[in-house]
Amino acid sequence: VPDMSGREIVLSLSRLNRIREIDLLSNTVTVEAGVILQTLQEAADAADRLFPLSLAAQGSCQIGGNLSSNAGGTGVLAYGNARELCLGVEVVLPTGEVFD
Repeated sequence: VPDMSGREIVLSLSRLNRIREIDLLSNTVTVEAGVILQTLQEAADAADRLFPLSLAAQGSCQIGGNLSSNAGGTGVLAYGNARELCLGVEVVLPTGEVFD
């Protein structure tokens, strides 16, 4: 991601890898950006739900990257792109301010 000076920044979100909540009543899941897509799919399956985003890299790609690139995958025609599966995001800015 280029910063204001044109330099590239590499950001690892691998430690933000928790699935915070699976709400069975509203059919929603709250996850951190570093959750591996396959882990999310398996957690949804264990809760008798479907997380429809499916990619060849699902064993290594992270949900934050899927959202930022608006990944499509094999079920895109039936379920939509990654951003269409997202109800919202919460971001902590460098100043510590929380934006959602």
